[in-house]
Amino acid sequence: MAVAIWFLPPWLRSRRHVAARLLGEIYLPLIFPLFYTELQYLGLIFFSFESSLDPGLIHMEQVIFGFQPSLRWSEVWPWPWFHELMEFAYFSYYFLAVIFLVLVFRARDLSREARWDAVREFVRDLSAVMLICYTLYTIFPAWGPKYFRAGFVDVGGWVFTRIMLHIHQNGAILGAAFPSSHVAASFIPWLHTWRRFPRHRWWMTILFILLCMSTVYCRYHYVVDVAAGMMLSIFVVYTMDRLGDTARDRLRNFARF
Repeated sequence: MAVAIWFLPPWLRSRRHVAARLLGEIYLPLIFPLFYTELQYLGLIFFSFESSLDPGLIHMEQVIFGFQPSLRWSEVWPWPWFHELMEFAYFSYYFLAVIFLVLVFRARDLSREARWDAVREFVRDLSAVMLICYTLYTIFPAWGPKYFRAGFVDVGGWVFTRIMLHIHQNGAILGAAFPSSHVAASFIPWLHTWRRFPRHRWWMTILFILLCMSTVYCRYHYVVDVAAGMMLSIFVVYTMDRLGDTARDRLRNFARF
């Protein structure tokens, strides 16, 4: 598999067919689920899950807020319609990247090279954020309020509430809460949409804000997880903007000769 990853994406990126090149550009996010499943083993290298960072995060929230927002919010707003909205917003994480790619390829004002530049920059930022999150989960595992002690939100819901319940009962792992990869990774399509597609800023911003709210309301994350996810993504984007796409620039310089 490592050999295939080393040689196949560059070959795909050199193809003229759009689907082949796109696969060569986005291959890394496509294998994130494989990395995610390995965390249940890697997270045990440095800490047992019984020795997670949750007590420290809980204490931090208590000091900052005087209570636990991830526990109190659903108790104060026990509304099934709001719970359903929050679960939908949390679920939107799984297709925000796809939405941005659709916007890129539907944009009529982007040249061919500008379109591929947008894809490369987006995948670069998203991949960096997710790989850093996975690394931090290995070194600093945290369960999150739902799994550490609180349990699921005791509020009814409908379609997306059942979907997320199924996902977390069958696919979620312990130790992947700090920082929130949902927030960090969703920040990337939000920011790239904000930069490139002003007409779509309003609904993408609303969806991103709701997603950040949902991580706390649904007890998936502490508020400090959300803040850490935001800071991580801002740091990554700032760093990547300064570094640029050196591989792309080298190829273009080579093509001039």
